[in-house]
Amino acid sequence: MAQIYKLERHPQFAIYIVRVRFYSSIMQSQREIERKYNKLLKDVETNDFYNIDLTNRVNCYVCSCGHITKTKDVDAGVTPFMHKCEKCGQMARSTFYKDIAPEQQPTEEWFRPTLKQVLKMRKNEGMLDHILQGGLDVRRVS
Repeated sequence: MAQIYKLERHPQFAIYIVRVRFYSSIMQSQREIERKYNKLLKDVETNDFYNIDLTNRVNCYVCSCGHITKTKDVDAGVTPFMHKCEKCGQMARSTFYKDIAPEQQPTEEWFRPTLKQVLKMRKNEGMLDHILQGGLDVRRVS
């Protein structure tokens, strides 16, 4: 998020300062990630947001190519509105958990990574931030 400030020191000139929030280039320490991950697990246990029935919790992502990627949630958490189409690689849109393809089986599942998996995400700050704020990762259904 960018914030713009206008400073007027001279009537003919306006000076603008733009402050942009960005990820620190310094990797988070293992201890800091462990602390945040443990806090997340405590939130998952106690926060009503995570208290949902996961039985048959499926979502469909519709691509402009016509393909439907069907996913299921194996853990409670946040999933994205847009997801990469498994057929063409374009971004597909969520149906917000409306199963528009009941005859189709899910091919991917959303899950909460283990601490060991999260520690391997240290270089991917965006994904690490997503997971530590309650987001889920995706994998192929085996």
